Amino acid sequence: MMPPADSWRQPDRRFVVTGSARPRDIRDLMGRPFFALGHMARFEPLRYRSRQMEIVVEASAPLGIATIRDADILLWLTGQIVDALNHDLWVSRHVRFTPWRLFQDLGWADGAHQYRRLYGALARLAETRVTTSLRQGPEWREKPFAWISDVRISREDGVALTLPDWLMEMACDRSHVLSVDPAYFRLYGGLERWFYRLARRHAGRQKDGWRFDLRDLHARSGTLSPWRNFVIDVAGIARRQIVPCYDCKVIYGGKQPVLRISPTVLSTGSVDNRVNPAVGQDADHTIGHGAEIPLLTVQKTSQCVVFKSGISPVTYITNIITYYVGDFGLSVSLPTALVRAGKEAREAVADRMVGVP
Repeated sequence: MMPPADSWRQPDRRFVVTGSARPRDIRDLMGRPFFALGHMARFEPLRYRSRQMEIVVEASAPLGIATIRDADILLWLTGQIVDALNHDLWVSRHVRFTPWRLFQDLGWADGAHQYRRLYGALARLAETRVTTSLRQGPEWREKPFAWISDVRISREDGVALTLPDWLMEMACDRSHVLSVDPAYFRLYGGLERWFYRLARRHAGRQKDGWRFDLRDLHARSGTLSPWRNFVIDVAGIARRQIVPCYDCKVIYGGKQPVLRISPTVLSTGSVDNRVNPAVGQDADHTIGHGAEIPLLTVQKTSQCVVFKSGISPVTYITNIITYYVGDFGLSVSLPTALVRAGKEAREAVADRMVGVP
C-alpha cells in the first residue's frame, strides 16, 4: 500500500538512507539565485526580484552563503526521497545517512578532504537563511527557512538532519523534480553548474532548445561579476562546450547578446548511471571554516572539538566527531580511510519504513 502523500509530516519518523539513488534536482531551484556560485565565502546577500517572485538569501560570517557545490547534498537527498517514494516507502524530512553512502553516490573520494568538504557544506547549508515568495503565500516574509536544521554528526548514527517543509513539499511531488546527469557533479565552476541546471529545467529534451537574454541571466545568476566579465565567462563556457548534454552558443547582433542552449541528445538515459569520481578534486582549496579557501589562509582560532571514545567501530564510519550547528571550528585530523568492521546489517539499521528516534 502506498503511503499518503503527506506522510512525511509525521514528526516521529526518521528517513534512514540505506541504499544508493541517483540525485534529483528541484525545478524551482534551477536557474534562480538560491546559491552562491563562487568558491570563496560570500557574505553579501543574494537578492532577486521579478514580476513572479522575490528571493533573498543571507548568511552571517564566517561561513557565508551556501554554494552551488554545497547544494549537491540537497540534490542527493532529494534523489533518495524520490527513490523511496517510487518504491512506495515512507519518507520523512528527518533524515539520517552515512557520509560513506553520500561519497559513493556523488563520486566523492573518501578521506580527510571529503569529510572537511562535507562538514563545511553542512555548516553553510544550516546557517544560510532563505526568504522567498515562491510557493509561500502572502505572508512569505515571515517564513524564512534554512536549507537544513538540527544537524548532528556522531559515530553511531552518521549524519542526522532535518529538511525544511518548503523543500520537502516539492521533493515529494514528482512534477517538481528532474533527474541530473552524473557529469554535472564533475563540473568545477559554479557558473557552468548553474548553466547546466538552467538548461535542464528550460531546454530539457526539446529539439529546438531555449534562448536566454544574457542581461536577464546576469541578474538571475546572482553573480558578483560585472556585466562585462560575465559575458566573457559565458562566451568561454560556450566555446569550451563543457555543459553536459547541452550545446551552448552566444549569439550577437541584436540589442543584447543571447545565449542559445539546445540538447545534444534527446534522451538523458545516462542519468541512471552511477556518478564517476570527480576529476581534479580541489585538494588545495578544501572547505575549512565556512569557505573553500586555501587552508593556509585560515586564521580563525579553532574551537574545542570533543571526540567520542570507547565505542566500537561501525560499518563505513570511524572517528566521526560529535558536532553541533554553530560550532564550526573544525581543525582536527579526520579519517583517511573507511573501516568496515562489524556486520553490515548494523549500519543498514533496518528498513526505510522503520522510524527511529
